[in-house]
Amino acid sequence: MDSSNIITIFSSGHILYAYLIIFLIMILEGPLITMSAAFAASLGYTNIWIIFLLSFFADLVGDSLDYIIGYYGGRKVIKKYNHIFKIKKETLDKIELHFKKHLGKTLLIVKMTPLAVPGLILAGVGKVPLRKYIKWCSIIILPRAIFFTGVGYFFGILINPIFKYYKITEFLIFSLVLLLFFVYWLTKKISRKLI
Repeated sequence: MDSSNIITIFSSGHILYAYLIIFLIMILEGPLITMSAAFAASLGYTNIWIIFLLSFFADLVGDSLDYIIGYYGGRKVIKKYNHIFKIKKETLDKIELHFKKHLGKTLLIVKMTPLAVPGLILAGVGKVPLRKYIKWCSIIILPRAIFFTGVGYFFGILINPIFKYYKITEFLIFSLVLLLFFVYWLTKKISRKLI
């Protein structure tokens, strides 16, 4: 699919499909896609409030999926692949206890690290009550969604006059979004290797 087709999806009656695609990608790579979609909103291609809601719920769905994986298969997966994880039973018990005693703090710390997914899976392994887990995740996700939506929208507002002045085409806008996505993905991959 070339860039003109993607721009057409955003500017035509197929906007619901575009929002669905954005939502699904946000589940995998929330912050970057949120900023990119908010950037597009500042240029008039999407609605900023819908992007904010999609960002919030996509992050919540992603965290819930991690929790479910840990809740229903965590101990078995860790036992089966313990040669990779190298987690002792005592360590796992300590982590479970930490989640039970300090759920909010632990989730906040886990969500701010590049290792969020394994940490959230361990919350499921620890059988943290789902209602509390969703409550704390929502509290943590809300400011993140506001921040990333705001940053994308703000930069779009800053850059929009430059685009208009130099008459940069929509293709270049799309290329910029792709470049941002690539840089974010590369940074994340490198940071995982360093840790």
